[in-house]
Amino acid sequence: MIKYALKRIALGVTIMLGSTVLIYALLLAAPGGPEQKYALNPKYTAAQKEGYLKSLGLDQPVPVQYCRWLGACRRDAEGLDALIGPTGFPSFLPSSISGVYTGIIHGELGYSYFNGESVADLIATAALPTLILAGLSIVIWLTLAVIVGVYTGVKSGGRFDNSVTTVTYVLSTFPTFLLGFMLMFLFAIVLDLTPVDGMVNGRESPAFGSDLYWQYFSVNPVTALLDLAAHLVLPVMTLVIVSFSGDSRYVRASVIDALSMEHVRTARAKGLTRARVLMRHALRTALVPFATNIGLALPFLFGGALITESIFSWPGVGRLTLQATNNLDYPVLMSILLIGSVMVVIGNLVADMLYAILDPRVRL
Repeated sequence: MIKYALKRIALGVTIMLGSTVLIYALLLAAPGGPEQKYALNPKYTAAQKEGYLKSLGLDQPVPVQYCRWLGACRRDAEGLDALIGPTGFPSFLPSSISGVYTGIIHGELGYSYFNGESVADLIATAALPTLILAGLSIVIWLTLAVIVGVYTGVKSGGRFDNSVTTVTYVLSTFPTFLLGFMLMFLFAIVLDLTPVDGMVNGRESPAFGSDLYWQYFSVNPVTALLDLAAHLVLPVMTLVIVSFSGDSRYVRASVIDALSMEHVRTARAKGLTRARVLMRHALRTALVPFATNIGLALPFLFGGALITESIFSWPGVGRLTLQATNNLDYPVLMSILLIGSVMVVIGNLVADMLYAILDPRVRL
């Protein structure tokens, strides 16, 4: 098991290194740049533009720019690029060893082209709202998908199965933005049961995540939690409906296939109870393919749902991604794509480990 895990980790590191090359190349080929915000300023001269790009190191050859962004090389005291840190060790090693603190390897994500803020601070501020929204949505939709999928798989062909299948097929045809607006119109406008957008009631509470908000939260924890819960209803409902529809059918199909396998039929022939056959033999086999879905849910924890966060003005990573795209804010976009890639690799590693646990043959 340890040998299998080490192989998957080594493969994940290799994939991550390749991802950094693709991310940098993709955004390097994109239009615009840091000087774009001064494009309409008539007083912005070509010399100023050249000096500005030079100060960011964008006047250097592309391999040098990439190496600096990665943190594998640094600018020394003489202004030259060096692969060795001030301590005499390679620059890509941890900061405590190499003495290098710049580059994504060392956690330095740069600064926004749009407003000059630290990219790490921008992402950290947006990460908590996304973790709250995505985390709650994942727990609900995966739980429902397994429960409903297993039940409809066991009772396939019955009334409940046919009803659920019809409903899930209909729901899966709705685009996310259309479903979001429909739920908003029904629950927020017609029934007036939930807030329309945001995370908090701006008339009573400071902006979520600010120092004033946490002071307000410490004084009024129950009120703050109820307010947050009310604002979570619509975006969570949207994400759950969109994701649950496909996953429940996936689990259902896996259960039906598992129930027809030889080892399950053998267990039945031995006289084992139906519950024992289902829990100890069929489910373990049926949930192996579903492990992929569980692993791929991890990237969703960070990336969130761009469309859903935009519809409900949820101040998370998805909305930050859209804003950075509109502003051609490449340091923010590159960092979000990079962290998303890390989460995909981790998610696939988790899925591989679940495979190995559920099906020992995978380790061979």
